Amino acid sequence: MAGYNELRGLRVKYLSADPANPEDGQVWYNSTTGNLRVQGIGVGAWSSGSPLNTGRGYLSGCGTQNAGLAFGGNPPTGATEEYNGSGWVIGGPLNTARRQLGGSGTQTTALAFGGTSGYPLVRAQTEEYNGTSWSEQNDLSQARYGIGGAGIQTATVAWGGSTTPADTGQTSTEEYDGTSWTAGGALNTGRYATGSAGTLTAALAFGGRDPTPAKTATEEYNGTAWTTVPATLNSARFSLKGFGTTSDALAFGGEAPPGAAVVDTERYNGSTWTTDSSLATIKKGMAPGGNTSAGFAAGGGPPAPSLVGTEEWNFSSTTITAAAWSSGGNLNTARKPLSGAGTQTAGLAFGGFPTNNETEEYNGTSWSEQNNLNTGRGSGTGFGTQTAAVMAGGHNAQTTTENYDGTCWTASGALSTGRRYLAGAGTQTAGLGFGGYAPPSPAGIANTEEYGGSSWTAGGNLSPSTFASAGVGTQTAALKMGGAGAGSPGPTAGTDVQEYDGSSWTTGGSMLSANKSNQGSGTQTAALTFGGNTTGTLNMGYDGTSFSTRPSLTTGRTYFAGFGTNTAAIAAGNNPAAAITEEFTGATVTTNPASNLSVS
Repeated sequence: MAGYNELRGLRVKYLSADPANPEDGQVWYNSTTGNLRVQGIGVGAWSSGSPLNTGRGYLSGCGTQNAGLAFGGNPPTGATEEYNGSGWVIGGPLNTARRQLGGSGTQTTALAFGGTSGYPLVRAQTEEYNGTSWSEQNDLSQARYGIGGAGIQTATVAWGGSTTPADTGQTSTEEYDGTSWTAGGALNTGRYATGSAGTLTAALAFGGRDPTPAKTATEEYNGTAWTTVPATLNSARFSLKGFGTTSDALAFGGEAPPGAAVVDTERYNGSTWTTDSSLATIKKGMAPGGNTSAGFAAGGGPPAPSLVGTEEWNFSSTTITAAAWSSGGNLNTARKPLSGAGTQTAGLAFGGFPTNNETEEYNGTSWSEQNNLNTGRGSGTGFGTQTAAVMAGGHNAQTTTENYDGTCWTASGALSTGRRYLAGAGTQTAGLGFGGYAPPSPAGIANTEEYGGSSWTAGGNLSPSTFASAGVGTQTAALKMGGAGAGSPGPTAGTDVQEYDGSSWTTGGSMLSANKSNQGSGTQTAALTFGGNTTGTLNMGYDGTSFSTRPSLTTGRTYFAGFGTNTAAIAAGNNPAAAITEEFTGATVTTNPASNLSVS
């Protein structure tokens, strides 16, 4: 029998202590403990990712987990979105809106082909994506939907599909060379809505239907002909998705009669399919991308909650905990619109209605009552830390400023421009207040004021003016996100984002969705904005250039307090007055420890 040296080409090391950074699968003998040890062998699992901006089913996708693409879908749409591993941003739309189309390639060199815009509009159109926009190319020889495909933009194979609802499934195969389609070898089993993996010269087709029964058959393509392999899926299904190679592929989701979506995941090793970790949410017709080490599945349905959802697949010796909002300790006093400052484990909430002078401190688990504000009010701004905070402005006391020292509030220099629904950023000795609303003047103030710990001085004006926006960052690197512009009270929310450099504001990347009365956390180049009047539960991340989606709040809210960082945020209170608190925790990666091997 071959030993470890022959199998791995490595000798088993004899060590007095475990190595500092062992590789996956590395084996060594620990002479101190007397154990033969192995570093965490990889395991596969799905975890929740950030939602799509546009929910849909029967879409297509390609790319990788950190640079993915999702396009098309039902109802027939041209919507395209790009994934960066943290969230989705909107890309250029397809020229032909459609669903049940094929896809291949990467985020910046993708291919879309076939599909339907609603029968009888079966499509032969082919489009290429360059990372910005789609362009029309030569059509498929045969229009069809439910088409399978694999490869890259300049070397793709497309197979099967259906031409009418009564079609039993096509066997025809076409190959794309970056310019035009030519005929390839026929499938052995005509079908549509198969799973796909591989390349033009080494492709894998599995599952599907023809048109009623769900299939388990698997075929491999060598660039010339298809071969039916003995291995069959353990779970018959169609509208499933997949990624990988002909020797290491994943099949997941899909539909099995009588129309129920499934969660099953199976892995192919080149000879057999074995059951693996299931999707968290039952899905069919998703956008797939990646490989068997790191991939994603986005959108799909039913049920409706899965239409925007993304799940990430990871196979490694590390455990990945997805970013998410979770319940925190309730405020002692339910209220709106309160203000906040600090961090997730050392937070502060103050002001608000109906009781407007309450102050509470948060320790990461629970809130505790502290000394009250001297001047009770709501809809002011807050910034700083738990032991050095500022509250400025607000209803009925629009110029009032108070400093908190961890025990008591003391009056400080008044704002030059009285207002409420203003935003703020910075620290107690280097703060910023901007925007707001001061009735009876028109809603939306452009004034910015800088705070030095005891007094305010004029800063550069916002353009356009705003109120009820989110503010984060520092006095010399602040960020204003969303809010409403000038006009009568309650104008339409906007997507406007502005960045402050210590003297003037400049335009930043637009928000994915218009919003006001939203809150934020983080810095100018690593921020979150969440909740608000128009989006409720939506959570977006900003990297200093553009926004992408993040996992949503559990409870939609507005007129609440939000603070923290982009990986550890707090949302507290709500309108109507509420005590609920949620905590956002960014994704974490934990390396699994080495384990002992049994020796016989």
